[in-house]
Amino acid sequence: MKIVTSPAKLMKTGHKVESPLRSSTPLFIEQATALHEVIKTKTPQYLKKLMEISDKLADENWERFQNWVPHPKTSESAQAIFAFQGEVYRGLDASSLGEAELQYLQKNYRILSGLYGLLRPSDRIMLYRLEMGRKFAIEGHSDLYSFWKEILTERLSKELKKGEIILNLASAEYARALDFKQLTNQVLDVEFLELKSGKPKNIVVYTKHARGLMVRYCAIHQVTKKEQLFGFNLEGYRYEESLSTDQKITFTR
Repeated sequence: MKIVTSPAKLMKTGHKVESPLRSSTPLFIEQATALHEVIKTKTPQYLKKLMEISDKLADENWERFQNWVPHPKTSESAQAIFAFQGEVYRGLDASSLGEAELQYLQKNYRILSGLYGLLRPSDRIMLYRLEMGRKFAIEGHSDLYSFWKEILTERLSKELKKGEIILNLASAEYARALDFKQLTNQVLDVEFLELKSGKPKNIVVYTKHARGLMVRYCAIHQVTKKEQLFGFNLEGYRYEESLSTDQKITFTR
């Protein structure tokens, strides 16, 4: 099974985490460097418009791009699984997992990224912000989807074994960076719904957290098959067969 999620805007580096994973360089550091060479020349005003952020955040991210290097010092970076701090990663809570769980994630879990393309848990990264869905043009490509899609799809295809499932826990924005139609393996989507007055509703912040919980569950139980996912029950969720299909499984609480 290969699990894919989105990154997070909120990040932290330089913190000390006793990780059993040996740090690695992102697979597509050359492409990331090419993106950086372009975006570091842009002004804070450009970044503000591109990312639809405040002046303060634009200045902060401009400074990040000025300081970014492909092979950073340990004090300026962190392994990807610990660097991201958003809701998905709060649910995952990687720092509380043991060596066996982290080794499972190293083998089976990938994080999509606008700057780095595809990250393994052990990949050492720096602070950055570059969402996949932004209209950032580079090298004849009109946006990051055009820049990354073929590269990432080919890489994931190489990593997949015959019969392996792709567990898609990425947001729609990031899932678009993969051409699932070009992959022969089954893609399984997951939906997390909250029961409000007896009616199931999709609440974004809870969905993000639940995606992280699902990654955590897979690591703890060393999940390799679709059927093993049906037992997911963290924080009150339960499998809802009546709302599930062959392509999408649904959980409610």
